[in-house]
Amino acid sequence: MKSLIRIIFLLAPVFVFGQAQDLQNMSVLASQYYQNKEFGKAAELYEKIYSSTKAEGYFSIYLDCLMGIPDYDKAEKEIRKGLRGNSADAYWYVQLGFLKKAQGQASEAIKTYEKAISSLSSNPADYANLANQFINRREFEFAEKVYVKAKSVSTPSQYNYELARVYYYMRNYELMLKEYLEWMDQKESNLEIVKSNLNSVLVMDNDQEISKQLKSYLLKRIQAEPEQILYTRLLIWLFIQDKNFTAATRQAIALDKRTGTEDGNIFGLANVSASNKNYNEAVKAYDYLIGKGKKAEYYNLALLQRTQMHYDRFVDEFSMDQVRASELKNQFAQTFTNLGMTAETSELLTEYAHLLAFYLNQPTEAIKLLTEGLALPKINLKQMSTMKAELSDIYVFSGDLWEAVITYSQVIESNKSTLLGDDVKFKKAKLGYYMGNFQWAKAQLDALRASTSKLIANDAMDLALFISENLETDSTAVPLQIFARADLHLFRNNYPEALIALDSISKLYAFNSLIDDVDFRKAGILQKQGKYAEAAVLLESIVKDNSWEMLADDALFQLAALYQNKLNRKEEAMALYKKMLTDYPRSVYVVDSRSKYREMQDSEVKIENAVIPEKK
Repeated sequence: MKSLIRIIFLLAPVFVFGQAQDLQNMSVLASQYYQNKEFGKAAELYEKIYSSTKAEGYFSIYLDCLMGIPDYDKAEKEIRKGLRGNSADAYWYVQLGFLKKAQGQASEAIKTYEKAISSLSSNPADYANLANQFINRREFEFAEKVYVKAKSVSTPSQYNYELARVYYYMRNYELMLKEYLEWMDQKESNLEIVKSNLNSVLVMDNDQEISKQLKSYLLKRIQAEPEQILYTRLLIWLFIQDKNFTAATRQAIALDKRTGTEDGNIFGLANVSASNKNYNEAVKAYDYLIGKGKKAEYYNLALLQRTQMHYDRFVDEFSMDQVRASELKNQFAQTFTNLGMTAETSELLTEYAHLLAFYLNQPTEAIKLLTEGLALPKINLKQMSTMKAELSDIYVFSGDLWEAVITYSQVIESNKSTLLGDDVKFKKAKLGYYMGNFQWAKAQLDALRASTSKLIANDAMDLALFISENLETDSTAVPLQIFARADLHLFRNNYPEALIALDSISKLYAFNSLIDDVDFRKAGILQKQGKYAEAAVLLESIVKDNSWEMLADDALFQLAALYQNKLNRKEEAMALYKKMLTDYPRSVYVVDSRSKYREMQDSEVKIENAVIPEKK
């Protein structure tokens, strides 16, 4: 007997494991039947699974299958069997009510749902379970009743968050926000959770109606309870979601003047404004923080970021204005006077050197600046490598190509298997291309296709393919050498020389495969020079005459952007964005084209629906 007991004890886990494996296999098969709407086959399996597990989740799917057949009689019989087994469990009343509603017995369904609610015990967990059952059956009004009852028999503030979620499902955004605000009042850290949940609401807010409703409600609460600053913070956050940085900045500064505690939020807002290219509002926020004086917590960071923002704006606008460049140089110099040249300001120092060399044609001064930066105390490897990479670029700019090769190699050696290392490898390969070393450059570019940076890998692949195609079509490679020289002039921001080189290809090699690339490069230069109409003519010729070429989708997207943003040809821009979707469905520009097309479509609808006031 003892031996038999020992054998049973040892085999028990094997039996249990085998049974669990069978249930899992059965569940997978049942799920497949269910998804394929083969409800009869699915019902047979789910009935067995429920019988083995007694899990309510499986019964809910089993019931769905019976209703999908439909077999209402068996469905009700199964529910009543569950009620007999546990009549106190409100779960079964919800399922019965759901069945009655599906059979068109609305009044019976309501009575059954009410019975489920009245059967609740005083256990708080039962309220949450029943509400979830109603939510699962999309009976949100009854889930609301459950939580309203729960608030009446316990602490009223206990279910604010849960009720807010129910009102979200019901699309009752005013009540949703009311519950969220009451819940937020309980603990300041709840504000971040409220923001996260409101994001889900605002994603669906195509016509801005929800945003307007939320802002209106918040403004009323701010007026009624001006001492509660969380309302104002949430309002500022809403303005940021709408990209209304003017209102957000105004509110944030006004709040700080009341509390004196908003410096961190204002600094974050300034950075968000700058990243969204709303530079004027970013300047207001940075200047407000700087105006608090050198002892203020965010003085140094605001000064640093403001200068960085002015530089980013200058580069973003393709500005070759020497007056603006000189003004920016003075701003850099003033920033370093205030903050000093330190490891913390080394990134800005790199940008300053780039400005001096590439925009003010002062490479000697830039090299001197970077040499001083490399000798700074406490400089780390990444900061040093970033400055050396810029130093290499400046050597390329000034024509000291072999010194550039050496310095690039040093950075690569110190940054193996890093993004910075891959970026510098790409720059070194491009330098080989500029110098006409095409086979060597292509070998380096081919190796970079495995880069962890998708951007570097794609750029390397494009340039390698470009070299390969144009070497195959021209054994002398003279046109490609001239084109590479033009790209070197372009890298140096020497647009006149780049255009001369490109024009020479058009004149001397009119039937070369590079002609569409020549036009594309020239269009890019003309855009940087502000000659948008001339650039559009070149892009139009590529789109029309070279629609099969690799550059066709690039030219199409650039032309659409020119029409939209610079030439006020909105309808033609929309047509081109649509053409991208239909003619180049695999292009990397498809996502952006679809977004811009819808944005312009929505804009047109708003204009058409606008109410024009009558003349008095």
